Order: sequence, then structure tokens, then C-alpha cells
Amino acid sequence: MTATQNNPQAPGATPPGNKKTDALIAILAAIIGGGFAGILRRTMEGASYYEAMSTAGVAALLLGGFIFVVLTYIRS
Repeated sequence: MTATQNNPQAPGATPPGNKKTDALIAILAAIIGGGFAGILRRTMEGASYYEAMSTAGVAALLLGGFIFVVLTYIRS
């Protein structure tokens, strides 16, 4: 017997390992992108550290969600 006969998967089903990898990629990219957005706001607009950190946090949340959705859609 082959491995596919022993472990059948429904078409389009994503193994749990891929979802963990997608989440890790989304989190790391969100942290980097959010930090970059905060640095840009601080540098370009002269915003306070609080404003820059709030920008970084919001950007990280939105970017992380967007990347996770895109990766899930691509791999399905």
C-alpha cells in the first residue's frame, strides 16, 4: 500500500503543519512590517514614540491577518 492509501485526505484539506507554518510566516512578516511602519511614521512625521508604537501595532495586526488569509487561500 502507498502512503496516500493509508492516510487519505479530503481534497483541499490543509494539514495542520501547513497552517502552523502559515501562521508563523504571517506573524514574523507582520512584526517586521509593523516595525517598519512605526519607524517610518516616527521619521517622516516626527510623531511621538507612543504614536509610532500604536501605528506599528495596528499595522502588524492588519498585515498579519492579511498575510495569513492570502497564504491560506493560495495553499487551498
